[in-house]
Amino acid sequence: MGAVEQREGLRRDALARRDRLPAEERRRLSRAIADRFWRLPEIASAHTVHFSLSVGSEVETGDLVAEARRRGIRVVVPVTLVSECRLLLVEFEGHETLAPGPFGIPEPMPSGRKVIDLGLVDAVVIPGVAFDDQGNRLGWGAGYYDRLLERVRPGVPIIALAFEGQIVPAVPSQGHDVRVSVIVTDQRVIRSRAANRSTPAASGST
Repeated sequence: MGAVEQREGLRRDALARRDRLPAEERRRLSRAIADRFWRLPEIASAHTVHFSLSVGSEVETGDLVAEARRRGIRVVVPVTLVSECRLLLVEFEGHETLAPGPFGIPEPMPSGRKVIDLGLVDAVVIPGVAFDDQGNRLGWGAGYYDRLLERVRPGVPIIALAFEGQIVPAVPSQGHDVRVSVIVTDQRVIRSRAANRSTPAASGST
């Protein structure tokens, strides 16, 4: 089996495990992840944080976003620019400003968007389908987050949120994609053993 087939099989299995979680269990586990997240030293002094807005069976980020704003942290969320194959970062100003984007993910509506430069972001919190303890990440396969993460300032933590069932022994590697720094699950915090952020990782990420 080739790397492409391995990644597709891994993606399918990880999504199936995540989708099988009952809604109430997913909420409970998401709360446990949020509790661990706020104890991370990596975000203790962060003033501007990128969060993805959860959809479907992903780790729920609504409470994290609300708590960040309560703490005075500026929240930045992605807008998908399909024609440019990239993510635009926009300040989050409330759920009433959101509408479904091209892939059904909530995004700030075009009117009144305040674009934020990636260089101002102190921590990048991202989703994914599967991860390993080396920090390798497998997403949906479109590469939007790969292109964003390549431009993150050195030293800025890249933090993934995942249910424990999304952690796998190894994500098949291809190319030189960006590894995450920290993975927060409902059971533990995994800090990548990779010393260099740009190291061989799984391609085909969201």
